[in-house]
Amino acid sequence: MANITYVKEGENNKSTLIIDGVPVDSSNYGVDSKIHAIQWNGSKGEIEYNDGTPNKEITDISSYDFESKHTTEKKANEDAEAKAEADEVAKWTYKEKRANEYPGLTDQLDDIYHNGIDGWKATIKAIKDKYPKK
Repeated sequence: MANITYVKEGENNKSTLIIDGVPVDSSNYGVDSKIHAIQWNGSKGEIEYNDGTPNKEITDISSYDFESKHTTEKKANEDAEAKAEADEVAKWTYKEKRANEYPGLTDQLDDIYHNGIDGWKATIKAIKDKYPKK
């Protein structure tokens, strides 16, 4: 399980959420307004209240759903980034796609040395076949 720190700061109820050392947008986590902070070390933790209620030790943090919401948001962001990158690559010409995939000159020379000209040609042909002239 993750290490989680949640702190609600000041009267404006601005909150900070850190999961495994990574700051996370805390606006999607509905935490009771009476809670000032939650500390979780992966297996146990503590809730600190801002209304005079004594601190409470906890052995389960699942009711706050920090990890699953964070995982869902992280996956959505990764998917959006991957789609944006794929959309950008889709705009490239065949020449740009080939140039991006061809090995560097040092690697091509190494390929010739180890596999001969025919081996090198096979490597280049596979890329040319993957991105044919249009």
